[in-house]
Amino acid sequence: MKAASALVLVFLLVSVAAMTIEKRLKKFFPPVCKKANGTNWYKVGSYCVKYFKGPVEFGTAETNCAKDAPGGHLASVHSTKTYIWTDASPWNYQAWESGEPGSWFWKSEHCVEMDYNVNKKWYDSACNTKLGYMCAYKLQAATEGGGQE
Repeated sequence: MKAASALVLVFLLVSVAAMTIEKRLKKFFPPVCKKANGTNWYKVGSYCVKYFKGPVEFGTAETNCAKDAPGGHLASVHSTKTYIWTDASPWNYQAWESGEPGSWFWKSEHCVEMDYNVNKKWYDSACNTKLGYMCAYKLQAATEGGGQE
């Protein structure tokens, strides 16, 4: 799990270049999660994660995660050192940029994006903003659902 601390994943949507994420995943985690529906799933603890360039809206990203992996969801962050990916996990960690969520949060910006390249801080964003995203699934869910580890 120490290796997982070296990788900062995303909450909901990612605003980062695909090459940066792919390079970091390959550096820290070998692509050992084998799936019938694709490649480049990386094992992080007891989870497999994959970055998708998109760009797609939030709802489409979540739907795609569920289609691509048994038990798959958008990745969620719960601390700076520990990452847990579950579908209905509590909001117990925050990394907002100063001034965020902004005044528009309660009107139209109901989703979150992370600026991974600059400061790894969160910004509120409209859910129809098209971005890349990271999916995650628990290895056990894939095995029980007929997938392969």
